[in-house]
Amino acid sequence: MIIVSVDDHMNTNETRNSLAADFPFLMDTDRKLLHELEMADTTDKIHGEIYIPYTFILDHDRTIYKIYNGWWYVGRPTTEEIRMDLRALMSKRHDWVYGSGKNTADSCGS
Repeated sequence: MIIVSVDDHMNTNETRNSLAADFPFLMDTDRKLLHELEMADTTDKIHGEIYIPYTFILDHDRTIYKIYNGWWYVGRPTTEEIRMDLRALMSKRHDWVYGSGKNTADSCGS
């Protein structure tokens, strides 16, 4: 998991600490990445840009497996949806043994 934050260094660290996160937090304080990935809604001329939260599920080779567009909370994935996506990706691995009926110890060469 990777988080890309638009907050400053102090706020990003506070968020990381409050979550007890041990995964990378990247900072995009100037919001360049948001524009490069076209994650800003610029259709509302009255209120300015609105940044849309996305969740990308990546395969082992970092190709995009699934994209969740989190606009207005409706498109944000649930924990169960993320778990199911990761399970589907893991089941494609050659060393995946869960649910195969094989003895895990035998499958791992033990």
